[in-house]
Amino acid sequence: MGPGRSSDPRWTHTGKGMPMPRKVAVLGMGRWGRTWCRVLDGESDVDVVTVAVRPGGTTVDLPDVHVVDDLGSALDVDGLDAAIVTLPVGLHLDAIRAAVSRGVAVLCEKPAVATRSELSELEQLAGDGAVVRINQNYRLRPWAESVRAHLPSIGRLRRIEVAFAQPEFPDGGRDRLAHPLLADMAIHHVDLLRHLTGQEATVLRASAMRRPDTSYAGVTDLEAELSLEGGAEVTYDGTWAARETTTPWDGDWVFVGDRGTLTVRDLAVDVDTGDGPRRVATTHPPVADEDLALAWRDFVRAMDGDQATGVTPADNSRSLALVFDLAEAAGVPDPSAVLDS
Repeated sequence: MGPGRSSDPRWTHTGKGMPMPRKVAVLGMGRWGRTWCRVLDGESDVDVVTVAVRPGGTTVDLPDVHVVDDLGSALDVDGLDAAIVTLPVGLHLDAIRAAVSRGVAVLCEKPAVATRSELSELEQLAGDGAVVRINQNYRLRPWAESVRAHLPSIGRLRRIEVAFAQPEFPDGGRDRLAHPLLADMAIHHVDLLRHLTGQEATVLRASAMRRPDTSYAGVTDLEAELSLEGGAEVTYDGTWAARETTTPWDGDWVFVGDRGTLTVRDLAVDVDTGDGPRRVATTHPPVADEDLALAWRDFVRAMDGDQATGVTPADNSRSLALVFDLAEAAGVPDPSAVLDS
């Protein structure tokens, strides 16, 4: 096991012997690209052979790794198995298109694309037999598994409350985005809403606000109401300019059913079906991005032919469409637009 690897049995290799190393290209060497290189370095079945940096971008020092400044050169490697896409979202589709045209499997960071038209093209690319997955790694966290296991105990869902609060995080130019919460974080929360409940959602209304004391150039807050197909009401209250009270990146959650309540506070899960709260899981943020290692192993199974493994573009499109719906309802036509000031 690599440094910092958990003793959770999900982290161990299975099968006889060690698998042959997969040749991987990492496209984009910002914070997430460097994180992925570190995570993959702890995986015995991976060989990162090339990385792509933007011209004039981050300087990287990776021994025995070919560093290039264009996608074509990064992908034109004999026997390349996979590409991890960590570029700015506006460049995702170009990278996916280039990899798929070469028969290279793709694991793309969220959000997959920036517009509805790009989303349609992404679905078409993946529908032609290519292996394309979107990394929604919050689905793989232990608290989320616990919620899925215990949610049936509270009966039919009536109401869900989702709260997200984090201070400004300007890394990667987020301080210049029109609405960084909608552009970068809300996809996690609406994707979890679908994943945890197993139901699709509809946006009823949304409003965007900007905190006057924020360092962000754009809008920082979002309040919204959604409805699940089973009839449950959903409220979403998010800010990326929190001053005092904060939540985990995953958010805090309250699920109210006709037989009880399930709450998630600071990643701990409590169930109350009438006899008082009962703690069913105490979890913590992932150590050394261990959930990315899980996402990689899911992706390997997809490359090996398991079509049900990982988050497909068709699945992720329903989450991303909710983000687009929230943006439209809140009057933010392009949350990823870069503002001058």
